[in-house]
Amino acid sequence: MRPPHETPDDDEYGDVTIDERGRLTIPHALRDELHIDGGTTFKVIREGSDIRLVRQLPDLQTLTTGNSDAEWGDKAFRDAGEATFGDR
Repeated sequence: MRPPHETPDDDEYGDVTIDERGRLTIPHALRDELHIDGGTTFKVIREGSDIRLVRQLPDLQTLTTGNSDAEWGDKAFRDAGEATFGDR
């Protein structure tokens, strides 16, 4: 039986160690699965004695298409696609 804080999506990726400058490395397999690249921003949240990292998604930008007859009118959102939102 799983502890109550775990969900069926919880997987273990091994142990990591904080270096002398306070940095840790997210395991390569997890970075690949979640499409995390250099420069990805996270919010750090303390939950009791646990630390949670929450990926910060960029704001969507509105673009003018110049074609008001298009399905979306003359505005559309720039979509960063899978690199931003992963497989969702």
